[in-house]
Amino acid sequence: MNRGTLERGYASGLAAVVIWALVPVGTRFFVLRVDPHVFNGIRFLASCSAALPLFWYAKPWRWPRADRLLLLACAVLAVPGYNIPVALGARTVPAGELGLLIATEPVMIAALTLLLQRRSVHRGVVAGSLIAFLGVALTSGILSGAQSFKWMSTLQVLTGAFSWSCYTVLAGRLNRRYGTFAATGAIIVVGSLVLFAMSWPMFDAHLWPDRTNTLVIAVMGLSSSLLGFLLWNYAGAVVPTERLGLFLYLIPVVSVFVGTQFLDEALSAQILLGGVLIVTGVWIAARIEPNAFVMVE
Repeated sequence: MNRGTLERGYASGLAAVVIWALVPVGTRFFVLRVDPHVFNGIRFLASCSAALPLFWYAKPWRWPRADRLLLLACAVLAVPGYNIPVALGARTVPAGELGLLIATEPVMIAALTLLLQRRSVHRGVVAGSLIAFLGVALTSGILSGAQSFKWMSTLQVLTGAFSWSCYTVLAGRLNRRYGTFAATGAIIVVGSLVLFAMSWPMFDAHLWPDRTNTLVIAVMGLSSSLLGFLLWNYAGAVVPTERLGLFLYLIPVVSVFVGTQFLDEALSAQILLGGVLIVTGVWIAARIEPNAFVMVE
């Protein structure tokens, strides 16, 4: 492989990670101004529309019944299962902490992969998980007896992260059988329809954004759900997994930095320590299971 191709792969992977790192910041910014269900609805209306050609290419209505059921499960986990609790939790959890909580996904993916394959859970995964979730406890304030409401919001975000982790593990079969582009298009469209059905009764029309913000939210949906995936997919084809996976550790770092710079969020010693523990725990656990590096927002 020539050097130019490898450099483009690194650039694509870095661009994807930056996009995903900005998602918690954008989510936090908008859910304080827009109804969370409206926010998700606009994002996935844009993503769903853009994914329709991939959905048509996939033709999931021709898939075997077992694969259609798996598609439905993956779609529910990836779209409403992840985005609804995260958007609700983001009303209380700052963007930097949001990025740190979401960064626990590789730990969950590693553990779920080992369990699904009926392999013993490596002690490194257990140790990394304990360290990471000690960091979660610190950032959420539970160890200091801080706001119980924020702790509930932390649980909402972690529920979303767990849902995404389950999706990542289960979607492997669809990706292998139908290809990543076809599977992703089908999952986005089906998941968006389920999200609309669940969220529509809860839409608050009084918190509907103006045209400019609607456009920004739509672009955010397109970039995080489609552009980020395409960039990461290209990078994954030319960059070794063990190197590419290291880029994911930039997500909480960028989220914390951008949150403090543009949303004026406080950066306390407790959050810094919690962040270090989360990243360290994720690194310990994820290095045991290389598939833990598969993460797309």
